[in-house]
Amino acid sequence: MKAFRGSLVALVLFGVVFALVRWLQPTVLAPETQEGDAIFSFEKHELSRVEVVRPDADPIVLVEVDGQWVIEGTGHPAGRSMVNRVKHQIHDLTARANVVSDPDTPSLYGLGSSAVQVELTLRSGRTIGFAVGDPNPTAVSYYIQPEGSDAIYTVQKAAVDYYSLTLDQFRERRFATFDTKDVTGFAASMLPAGTALAVTRTGERHWQMESPLEMAANDDQIRRLLGRISALKAIRFERREGADLTAYGFDSPRLDVTVRFASRDAMRIQVGGAAPTDSRFDELAYVLLDDDDTVYVARSGLLEEFNRDPATMRNRRVVKMGHEDVVSIDATLRSADNDDLEGAGSVRYVASQWVWKDGVPVSGSTPKRVAQRLAELEVDEFLDDGQSDAEYGLSNPRARVVLKDAEERERVVRFGNLGEPKAYGDEGETIDRYFLQIEGEETVYLVRTGVLEVVRDLVRESTRKLKKDLEKATRQERIESTSSDD
Repeated sequence: MKAFRGSLVALVLFGVVFALVRWLQPTVLAPETQEGDAIFSFEKHELSRVEVVRPDADPIVLVEVDGQWVIEGTGHPAGRSMVNRVKHQIHDLTARANVVSDPDTPSLYGLGSSAVQVELTLRSGRTIGFAVGDPNPTAVSYYIQPEGSDAIYTVQKAAVDYYSLTLDQFRERRFATFDTKDVTGFAASMLPAGTALAVTRTGERHWQMESPLEMAANDDQIRRLLGRISALKAIRFERREGADLTAYGFDSPRLDVTVRFASRDAMRIQVGGAAPTDSRFDELAYVLLDDDDTVYVARSGLLEEFNRDPATMRNRRVVKMGHEDVVSIDATLRSADNDDLEGAGSVRYVASQWVWKDGVPVSGSTPKRVAQRLAELEVDEFLDDGQSDAEYGLSNPRARVVLKDAEERERVVRFGNLGEPKAYGDEGETIDRYFLQIEGEETVYLVRTGVLEVVRDLVRESTRKLKKDLEKATRQERIESTSSDD
């Protein structure tokens, strides 16, 4: 009898433990849905609309219009990351567990009237609906109930926890994006200094600064400025009330930029006063896009980018050719500075290879190195001191190189005398530099000696080839003369 009572107690305890485990972390699925089976299944690209209805807030509707996702009723762009999250998480949503097939009290799971209702619409018109409830006791899964089903499942937290977020968190945070290739120019003014910056595109990777200096502007530097605008990201959104923007500092903006495009209307960005921040961020600022109904709060790093000395944006790539565009190189070199090497070297790029003037392929990479170093060289220093070409050694250049592209456009580079060396390192080391000028232009530059070295390599190899060709021709002539005498 005692043994029977012990078994009975053990059985009761087992039942209690089983029920507790079942309540805390249900793992047994109904036969029709096994763990890992998909609750929903559709292709990501089929999604065209997302509607989220919460009991305590207005509905949020994301809809695709002409390939772009927007928040219905606001006109605001929907967050691309949020739309992609819905597609990724729901298109093959799998069950972790089937909790109950026919619940009497769905409110125990956060379902029923307190649930978040979600409806997805596919391009075919098919709708997929489900209710999102509370997290389970371990907080690693959420309860959901598909529309038209009595079953309640648990799914991974990341699949549905974002449906309780606010409307602003469904908005796209990058609010000034554009394609840099479409930009035709921009104008910017900084306050209180009042500096005006105006830049116009003159080629695929070429820009001309018109103000405050007239000069060719560096492509990398200009694209960096444009990239910082395009990357602006809202930390917060503030609803603009009325036309008075004084409270945000837009009556006297610290930066006012208008970017022009080839395929769309111009875009105006204003950076106003400082915005409240916290320990998570550096300084924040109010930003206004065109005449938008939103004032954006974003990082203020854009001010630093535009507050640089315009002279630092000067284009140091003065030859203005890409090395891949060069199809012809003609170089001449005279001896000077205790260097006896002189002569000429001419190569052409034909049928995917470099050849000498007589059509013989060039062995090695020297022509390619010359094209790379000269076409895309970056000068060390700009000289505008008004000295004559003779004083720089450019009237009788140390070297003269003609670069041509497939359309016979050419750039002629002239090397003059040795200039002031450039110091580097902690031990006072220096590197030689030569005066350089682009033929037809007035500005003189200083460039490092390595640029001239590749020209010397080409002339040296050409001279060596000519010598070998001459020796070969002489031997052939002797052979023919001997044969003639016989």
